Amino acid sequence: MRLWRVTALASKEEAFNGHGSARWPGRWNQRGRRAVYAATSIPLGVLEVLVQAGSAPLAGYRAYPTDVPDGLIERFDVTRLAPTWRSIAGRDECRTLGDEWRASGSSVGLIVPSAVVPEAYDAGDYNVVLRPDHPEWSQVAVDDPIPLNLDARIAELLAARSTRA
Repeated sequence: MRLWRVTALASKEEAFNGHGSARWPGRWNQRGRRAVYAATSIPLGVLEVLVQAGSAPLAGYRAYPTDVPDGLIERFDVTRLAPTWRSIAGRDECRTLGDEWRASGSSVGLIVPSAVVPEAYDAGDYNVVLRPDHPEWSQVAVDDPIPLNLDARIAELLAARSTRA
């Protein structure tokens, strides 16, 4: 499966070691547990970064093309999610579910819906949580990053948002 990791991190090692999410947990990982978040498309990856970045201009961001063998990725059963899973409080539920997946050791990646655009899941566009500490991580291939040339209007929208806050 081809995935995209959208990040400002310039080195593959930093972009894929999972230390950032261990310090600042994401929706699907607890603090102290390494995870790498990727998406099946660059636009979804950018949207995910935008909601996390706040007013950052996203200058210098890049997308790392990443290939994970299909047999090393599993799909999360979205029927297990409570109606509140997208809320701030729902993060704890998702993190617990992520811990269950991690403890099973069943795969390098877990396909999960985007909290930003959950409708994209049914259209085949979703996020994938990757485990860089999984024994089969060496089968993941990361290519050189593609610099992103994001539309200047995105930076303008973010700047306008930060001045209103």
